[in-house]
Amino acid sequence: MQYRSLWLVASLLCASALRSRSKEKFGFYFPVHSQIPSTLNVVQSVRKFYPTAPLYLLQDGGNVDFGPLCQEKEYNCIFERVKGENSRWNPHSWFARFRKATQALGTEYVIYLEPDVLIRKHHSIEPKHDAGGIYDDFNPHMGKETIHYLEMLGRERNPNFNVSWIHFGLSGGSYYKAEAVMDAFDPKYVKRIDFEAIEKKEGDKTMSSDFAMLVALYARGWHVYPWEEVSQHWLDPKKPNEPERKSEKSWAAFEHNHKEHYNDPVPTKDRQLIRTFAETFPDTTCHGCVWYHDADPKQVYPIPGHQPEIPKRYRYPKP
Repeated sequence: MQYRSLWLVASLLCASALRSRSKEKFGFYFPVHSQIPSTLNVVQSVRKFYPTAPLYLLQDGGNVDFGPLCQEKEYNCIFERVKGENSRWNPHSWFARFRKATQALGTEYVIYLEPDVLIRKHHSIEPKHDAGGIYDDFNPHMGKETIHYLEMLGRERNPNFNVSWIHFGLSGGSYYKAEAVMDAFDPKYVKRIDFEAIEKKEGDKTMSSDFAMLVALYARGWHVYPWEEVSQHWLDPKKPNEPERKSEKSWAAFEHNHKEHYNDPVPTKDRQLIRTFAETFPDTTCHGCVWYHDADPKQVYPIPGHQPEIPKRYRYPKP
C-alpha cells in the first residue's frame, strides 16, 4: 500500500511539473540508489547552475528517501521511488523509466546524471544532434554486424540513416532530445531489438544503459555524436605510447567518473531531511535479467528472465 501511495503522489507531481515547467529547454534525469553525499552534491550543483530546470530524482529500489529533501525550495525536485530492477543493466526497465521521466520533465532536452558527475558550470555549447555523450574512443566500438543490424532498423524511420558514432559513452552528463527518447524508447519499438543476440556478439556491455541507449536510438535512425560539454575524469595516469585522451583537454560543464564526493559529510539540515523507507524492496543486481512482455512495464516477467522471442524480420543476423 505504501508503494502504491508513493507512486500516486509521484505521478501527481510529475503531471504538475509537466504543466508548469514545459517552457524550460533542459531538464535533468537522475536515477540513484544508496549514495547520499554525492547525490546531494549533484543536486546542489544542478540548482547552482540551472536554478529553474526541472530535476527528476528516481530511487531505483534503494532504501533512501529523498522526498522531503526534494520538497525544499532550494532543491525543488520531483522524487519517485520504484521497485529495484537494476535498470542501469536491464534495457527494458531503463527505457521505460527514462521515458516516463522525460514525459514528467516536459523539456526539449534531457540531461542524464549519475552520482559521480561533476557539474562545473552551465553549458555554453548547445546540442547539435539527437543525443551526445563522452568522446569515448577509449571504449570498445561496436562490430560491423551490429552496425549493419541497427542501420537496417533505423532506416525504417530515416531512409538515409547511417551510424555516426561507433563507441558508446552515453553516461552521466549526456544529453537527449526528448522527441528521440519518446520515439526510440517506446515499447512498440524496443520490443523489436534483439538484445540477447547482440550480447553474444558485443559482450556484457550490451546490457549497460550507455550501450543499450545507443542501440535503441540507432534502431530508430536518431543521430548520436559526442558533446563537447561532457568529458571523462581519469583516475589513472596515461600509459606510455597510449593514444591521447581527447577529453583531457576539455573544460566541460559535465565530467563523469568523479567519486571523490562519495564520503563527504552531509550537513545536519540536509541529513534531517533524508529519511529511510520502512518498506524495503528485494534488490536486483543481475545484468540482462529483467524483461517485459512487449517491453511493457506493466507486464514484467519473473526475475531472472530471458528476452522474449523477436519477430523474424527484426532478429539479429546470424553469422
